[in-house]
Amino acid sequence: MSSKKYSISKSSFLKFEQCAKSFFLYKNHPYLRDKLSVDKQLTFRRGHDIGFFAQQLFPGGIDVSKETKNAMEAYELTKTLIDNKTPVIYEATFIYKDVLVMVDILHYENGIFIAYEIKSSIKVSETYLRDACLQYFVLKNSLTGFEDLFLTTMNGDYVMDETIDPKKLFKKRSVKKEAEKNLEYFEKKIEEAVLILEMNAIPNITIGKHCFKPYACDFFGTCWKDVMNEKSVFNLPFIGKEKLFEWYDAGVKNIEAIESSEIENPKHLKIKDSFISNTPYIQPEKIAVLLNTIKEPVAALDMEIWSSALPQLKGTRPFQQIPFLFCIADETTESHFLTEHILDERKTFAEELIKQTKKYNTLLVFDKTMEELAIKGLKEMVPALSADLEEVKNKFVDLFEVFRNLYYYHPHFKNNFSLKTISEVFETGVTYTGIQSGLEAMNHYEEYRKSEEGIEKQLNRDQLINYCMNDAQATLKLAHYLQNLVK
Repeated sequence: MSSKKYSISKSSFLKFEQCAKSFFLYKNHPYLRDKLSVDKQLTFRRGHDIGFFAQQLFPGGIDVSKETKNAMEAYELTKTLIDNKTPVIYEATFIYKDVLVMVDILHYENGIFIAYEIKSSIKVSETYLRDACLQYFVLKNSLTGFEDLFLTTMNGDYVMDETIDPKKLFKKRSVKKEAEKNLEYFEKKIEEAVLILEMNAIPNITIGKHCFKPYACDFFGTCWKDVMNEKSVFNLPFIGKEKLFEWYDAGVKNIEAIESSEIENPKHLKIKDSFISNTPYIQPEKIAVLLNTIKEPVAALDMEIWSSALPQLKGTRPFQQIPFLFCIADETTESHFLTEHILDERKTFAEELIKQTKKYNTLLVFDKTMEELAIKGLKEMVPALSADLEEVKNKFVDLFEVFRNLYYYHPHFKNNFSLKTISEVFETGVTYTGIQSGLEAMNHYEEYRKSEEGIEKQLNRDQLINYCMNDAQATLKLAHYLQNLVK
């Protein structure tokens, strides 16, 4: 194994590839980072959970991360374990040319080391591949007997039986061929990254598309604090970032400065005028056409979806979307159904959905994509109910079409068309507290499923129903607002 000195972690190197300024700030001014959102925290935790589960591919290993949190101690322990020919090491720690990597699984057999990098995803992204190639580069130069590294992802075709079979749940891809072609690239880039740190001055890099690709930069608040204002060109929806940056780099910072001839789509031109006048752009006749499809009696419907990386129910796949809660609100009543138990309740869910929506001729939804996918899955699960479920779907009137098609645009939307944002602009009176996103709702539901009856379970139940019912009520009040508007 190579020298112990290091200044660059795998994550910081990937930041360097995206933006040298972000990399420098990450290493020297971490206090400037944006606050990590709850959704990102949950995504990171999911990755950790999948990595831990994947250890079952090679059980019985020694987990370096559980022995020490100190990088240098982890490096030394890894060296000792390798010298002792330990068959399986989790979080094996290596350092080469200032770069530290921690390998999810390192397997030793017959003098050969094979590494496995685990990702909680079905698809292999370009970023995942570069991440794995960097690890390959460090291992090739650090570990005698190293043969290959496999990028290991979830198998989207795997269907759970009674229990999860780890060997079928994951699929692996060798990165050796790709990594060998890029060894010189990593040598050069690491040298460049070290030089950035030795300069001891924040690189002078302006904002650009790199702020968003491959991930949204977590120093956005620092670099963009003087860019974003009420009339910033970046508030315009439906216009690609390439065009927005073309304007910005040419000195067109605010919407008022955009030449009308630069906007090809007449609807987008209306949005520009809406910003300048600070008044909404409305096509009442188009809104009326949609509203005329509503037939009494009417209720608003919202569903919550559970999409676990690890299948939890027999016959399901990784990340399969499973509905676990629906809420219905009409003018006078509210109702809901929440799957309560560890057992598979999709059939009961379908039956309750059919039963509780039977008396309505119209079901108002906001972006019907999720609800339609849920019904499709329920039809596959319970073919005998297909006709009734199709009848439920045919009752949908999607109010999101008003905003997707720009029948209504308010400058306070900026480029956010979420139900929560629109509800706030329309002042519907619906207040969102507690759970703030679908990912949070999924997390609460997983906690709910695992917990025993008691205060904690009841609290999770109440929060889930409140979050879902808020969306149903907001959708209903949104319909009222639009109906009053076209009158």
